[in-house]
Amino acid sequence: MEPDKTSITGSFKKLVRRRLVAGLLVILPIYVTYFIIKFLISLLGGILSPVVEKIIKLLEGPPPSNAVEEFVVTVIAFILALVVLYFIGLFAANLAGKYLINFYESILNRMPIVKNIYASSKQLIHMVSLPSGKAFKRVVVVDYPRVGMKVFAFVTGNIKSKDGTQLTSIFIPTTPNPTSGFLIYLPEGDITETNMTIEEGMKLIVSGGILVPEDVIFSRGKIANN
Repeated sequence: MEPDKTSITGSFKKLVRRRLVAGLLVILPIYVTYFIIKFLISLLGGILSPVVEKIIKLLEGPPPSNAVEEFVVTVIAFILALVVLYFIGLFAANLAGKYLINFYESILNRMPIVKNIYASSKQLIHMVSLPSGKAFKRVVVVDYPRVGMKVFAFVTGNIKSKDGTQLTSIFIPTTPNPTSGFLIYLPEGDITETNMTIEEGMKLIVSGGILVPEDVIFSRGKIANN
């Protein structure tokens, strides 16, 4: 009995598709990393590139005339920008720096539109720069957007009213971009605990549910990922 040509062709297509997907999973993270690093070098390096070029001219060095020399100037400017940022952070940590920053912020807070943009940007950057252990406390499961529909979420803190009522703040991230989402408040009794780490929860969200821990334990039972 001759093998079915259709099944052979289908199996070959599936094999090729799996190999292509595997190749993409290897290449895409490398490309994204390269793109981000290139963007940061271009951003920070581009700011101080004119300064570096002037320094080279003052030292009677050859001006950048080709792509290689321009790249060297950008890299030097990038390193110089990192040094400048370090000393700015060092200055901001002492008393005089804090005074000047507070004075600068007090001026911005008097400007109608600028104060809202600055305050929002500052809060966002502070949130992103927080270690995961401080930004997110634990991974939980809650009913959202209706009872019976479960979503994974992160506990970020709690709030307590004057009458003693305490609610837990829950951040429900969107997939695959966890930087946006929804903030809701629930009593602890409406929250289901999990044994997942913050890193595992982030991988789950970013991958759209593909990267799931082998065994996920809930407070009401255990679900194994086969």
